Amino acid sequence: MPTSITVGSARSQPGQIVYGQFDAVPLLTGGSDAFPVIIAQGKAGDGPVLWLTANIHGNEYNGLAVIHQLITPELVAAMTGTIVAIPTLSPAGLRIGERSPYYIYGKDPNRLFPSLATDDNVSDGLPPSGLEQAYARLFERIDATADYLIDLHDYGIRAIPFAFRDPIFYREARDKAVARKLQNKVGTMLDAFGLTVINEYASEKYLEMHLHRSVSGATLNRARIPAVTVEIGGQRAVTPSHVQAVMTGIRNVMRWAGMLSGPREPMPDVPIVDLGYPVRRTTHPRVPTACLVHYLVQPGDIVKQGDPVARMVDIYGRPIGADDGLLRVEYDGFVIGLFPGIACYPNDAIMGLAIRDENSLIVPVHS
Repeated sequence: MPTSITVGSARSQPGQIVYGQFDAVPLLTGGSDAFPVIIAQGKAGDGPVLWLTANIHGNEYNGLAVIHQLITPELVAAMTGTIVAIPTLSPAGLRIGERSPYYIYGKDPNRLFPSLATDDNVSDGLPPSGLEQAYARLFERIDATADYLIDLHDYGIRAIPFAFRDPIFYREARDKAVARKLQNKVGTMLDAFGLTVINEYASEKYLEMHLHRSVSGATLNRARIPAVTVEIGGQRAVTPSHVQAVMTGIRNVMRWAGMLSGPREPMPDVPIVDLGYPVRRTTHPRVPTACLVHYLVQPGDIVKQGDPVARMVDIYGRPIGADDGLLRVEYDGFVIGLFPGIACYPNDAIMGLAIRDENSLIVPVHS
């Protein structure tokens, strides 16, 4: 019998695209916010299940465009298996165009998925919010049905399209081989996608920032399902060329997973950077004083230690500092993306930089 998948009110039908809702956060005006659900299933009804999630940050729009343009009757007619897509994981954030929804204002919703510990039921020592509870219920469906997951985001105000690679944690020595096998699977998945790959923060900072409770971090480290975060373009806008590139990458992942036949599609003309060694993200450089910033680089530019990347000026446009206002990098690497705004205060970072990564992606963690 064909595999039937139910998420909220949506129930898969072989050869069809079905739509539904997953009840999320109760509203004081009645009813509840709901996550929209799209399930697209090939005619045979069986095969791998790929989850696509987007817009957990309400001001990141490119993922919505990817899901809307990717899932078509033509794709369904050609595919094996099932796509489960959630166009927005933050309906309230989308409505107001903000990173966080108004009922958890100031908190990052992409730090509210289940933690590493199986007995975790609190967030920052407090009972879970309504949104956190909704994510926990949705995560149960991911855990029960997904073979792969791709979470779609945007980075900064301008950025190259790229994929983050998360560390994988293990508790017991006997689990290390499982973690290594999963990390290898993620590596081949990223190779199939074809974009620039940037490792997440080193493990200590990764845990400190609760990135293990992001959508992809939880899927990898709690459910042990291959998952990646794809950053498509800049926030508050749609970048059509990057959308097309990510759609191409997803279809190529589907070919790798046995969901589509035919040769790999060539990647459209978007920046792809490979320095010949692994890189991880950092936020660098930071301004030493209050200033306005004029950028001297673009996303994708390769930089060397000591290169100027911006000029700091005062409100009159006069350079600040002894070096004609120049702000220089302390590492070799490349520019991931530029951060929004022009006004900066002491120790504000102005961009994301990819630098050499010598840390392990398979990490022991203690209870």
